[in-house]
Amino acid sequence: MKLKILYICYEDISGYNGATRHISEIVKGLARKEHHIDLCVPKLSKKPAGLTMGSNVRLRYIPTIPFRVVRPLSYLVISLFYLPWLYLWLNPDIAYIRDIKFTVLPVLLSRLTNIPCVLEVNGLTDETVKVRRVAVWTFWILDTFHRWNLRKAGHIITVTRGIKEAILHQYGIFDKKISIINNGVDLTQFSPMDKKKAKKKVGLSQSQKYIGFVGGLFPWHGVDQLIEATPYVLEKESRARFVIVGSGLMESSLKEMISKLKLDQNFIFTGTVPFPMVPYYINSFHICVVFFKKVRKDPGDPIKLYEYLACGRPVVASDVPGYGDVVHSAEAGISVNSEDPIATAEAILKLLKDEERAEKTGKKGFYKAQESYSWENKVKEIEQVLTRLVRL
Repeated sequence: MKLKILYICYEDISGYNGATRHISEIVKGLARKEHHIDLCVPKLSKKPAGLTMGSNVRLRYIPTIPFRVVRPLSYLVISLFYLPWLYLWLNPDIAYIRDIKFTVLPVLLSRLTNIPCVLEVNGLTDETVKVRRVAVWTFWILDTFHRWNLRKAGHIITVTRGIKEAILHQYGIFDKKISIINNGVDLTQFSPMDKKKAKKKVGLSQSQKYIGFVGGLFPWHGVDQLIEATPYVLEKESRARFVIVGSGLMESSLKEMISKLKLDQNFIFTGTVPFPMVPYYINSFHICVVFFKKVRKDPGDPIKLYEYLACGRPVVASDVPGYGDVVHSAEAGISVNSEDPIATAEAILKLLKDEERAEKTGKKGFYKAQESYSWENKVKEIEQVLTRLVRL
């Protein structure tokens, strides 16, 4: 069954981050299966889409004022006119809605037009509010909208078991209405490379041993935990260097922390790099790290971890769901309490000192990624949910 899918989200797809990659991979995967997708996104800049979406995909822009304070309001006002027209004109078989917590309009329109809809939930309202520090009354409104969307959607997809359990307990949704479909990795872009060539490509020294992180610099990503472990690593491995690929609101405070510890010569911050360069950076690392700092409840499902595994890199991960258990089950590295800097340093040193072990664990991670973590497999699961809902 070939479907006409209306995909609605509130992400700026001109940029590059975990959210835009998730959107792009799902849309590309569904398009490769010959479904037709109309991707409806806010128009926030003159830049084109940052990631190629593939064939059978049409972009539908909702003009939106880019300034943070008025952005949601402008989106809401214009979508009140644009989305009803889009539903009636396109008459899709199904709507796929990436959870927009400040509006009920997409789900409401699906109900009014009798078009089945799937709601993808990547986080809970209380977590969003905690991070953004919004007022109590704002939380109440957002939570009311979120509750209504969850109850009225035809089906819900989450990326972690923690989010599913929270929805079940906080909102009283039936278990069978929720599917867990984890993130994945594009195996055509992320694969093992020759480390020397990768280092040369990104301008890193051949003589140093690099421990690397790729991702947004946000409090829950625990890059500060890596910094705390660094002096203990350097005591026993002077050639160790630490590369942070990405940017975010924690960047300045992390650099200040490094300066206070007099570790400036041991860290490299690349800032945001072009997406095609990310596999080269990962392949230049001797060890990759993925940590979670408990400033929010749900650790999430880090795409970076699957990318590390696909590149055959050994991983040191926090011992939390979706991190350490994935690494442990794949035998692809070491799970550790990343809040303990000495234990974290010891885990890193084990893999730095034992190159044979690092090589073996990296290969096991690669095989596991090939077997279980491709976006192709994830899109197949999503397709099954969409097809089943349309046939009801």
